[in-house]
Amino acid sequence: MVSSPCRKRVMELYYKDLISEEESLDRLVDDLMLVVQGVDEFAEKTSQLGEPEKEEIRSRLQRLKDHCLQIKNQAIATAHATDKALRHHPYSSLGLAFGLGFATAWLLKKRR
Repeated sequence: MVSSPCRKRVMELYYKDLISEEESLDRLVDDLMLVVQGVDEFAEKTSQLGEPEKEEIRSRLQRLKDHCLQIKNQAIATAHATDKALRHHPYSSLGLAFGLGFATAWLLKKRR
C-alpha cells in the first residue's frame, strides 16, 4: 500500500499539468487590458472632445479596468478552489466527471 505522503506527491505530479494556473485566464485579461489601454490612449489623443466627455471616458475606463481585475481575481480564486477540491477528492471528482459525461452522451444520443 502506498503511504499518504507518497500518494500526495504522485497526485500532485498527476494534477500538475491538468490545471495550469492562470495561463489562459492571464492571456485573456492581458488582452482585455491592452484593449483598455488602447482606448485610454485614444481618449487622451482625441482633441475634438470637450473636457466633460474626456472625463466621462476616463471614469468609464477606470470602471472597466476595475471590473477586469475583479473578474481575474474571482476566476483565480475559483481555479484554486477547484484545484483544492480535485486534490482532496480525486476519485469522487473522476466519478462525477464520468457520470456527467455519460449522462450528456446519453441525452445527446436520445435526441438524435
